[in-house]
Amino acid sequence: MVVVGRSSKVLILALEPISKSTVNELAGKFSSIVKISLDSKIRRCIAVDETKLKVKGVIVYVWSAVDVDSGELLTLEASYCRSCLNTLLFLKKTLRLCMNSLRL
Repeated sequence: MVVVGRSSKVLILALEPISKSTVNELAGKFSSIVKISLDSKIRRCIAVDETKLKVKGVIVYVWSAVDVDSGELLTLEASYCRSCLNTLLFLKKTLRLCMNSLRL
């Protein structure tokens, strides 16, 4: 079972009303396509991307972090606002999956 986090809660509010079980099912299908990393290990380089989506008139910012070498998705998060606090929290969550000290 895939744990659904804050990202899906934000996306659920912006999209059609659907149940949490449907979101879990979609997350399970998504995880079979994309490699998702849940373990902490030494990483050489991480790519971070932020995308602004407009869904039914609501702006949602989607943040993602990917390990460049392995192609694993490290973190995926969505929020309604784009601030320094959101960025720092996202990066802090991402860096928890890295054993070595990375430079920002």
